[in-house]
Amino acid sequence: MIKIFSCGLLDTNTYVVFESTSKEGMIIDCGVDPSIVLSFVTENGISIKYVVLTHGHFDHAEYAEEYEKVFENAKIVCHVDEKQVLYDTEANLSSWGRFPHCYDCNYTYVKEGDILTLGEKSAKTCMNFKVLHTPGHTPGSMCLYDEKSKIMFTGDTLFKRSYGRTDFKYGNTADMYSSLRRLFSMDRDITFYPGHYGSSTIGDEV
Repeated sequence: MIKIFSCGLLDTNTYVVFESTSKEGMIIDCGVDPSIVLSFVTENGISIKYVVLTHGHFDHAEYAEEYEKVFENAKIVCHVDEKQVLYDTEANLSSWGRFPHCYDCNYTYVKEGDILTLGEKSAKTCMNFKVLHTPGHTPGSMCLYDEKSKIMFTGDTLFKRSYGRTDFKYGNTADMYSSLRRLFSMDRDITFYPGHYGSSTIGDEV
């Protein structure tokens, strides 16, 4: 099950996705005040296992440190190549505002092919989200894909009818095109949920 929260000047999407039997869940991106997410999680008896940053820009990582405190048993997850963005106020774009900030959490760093599992591995409802390294928007941008449900979270790599900018610090247009070609080569029935705007399918974007 997926719950979407959209908030902030850039309408950044924060997702709560959870497995129906165990109620193990993960939060994807931290652009929404954690108190809002906590209310939903508590009301539905969800146990948050992971808080995942698809990348380190401020609108996705703004509340990361607060989420770490609120969901103290969860792992704060990001790609290993995103360290340089999270700890650079120009690269994470927080320097745009009045309060430049480095997002300093006790991160669990992941890489291409790592799996984030929700639920018992033997259960039919188990969800296994594979880390897809999709650089371009940032060096450590990543998508999460559950092959069984054909659900993918794409951060700011792929949007409905668009894709992420590459003109920020550490952005790379060639890497972005390579990442998009990879996503477009995947199953056209995949439904993807981006960091901004509504969901779509790979088939509708190819």
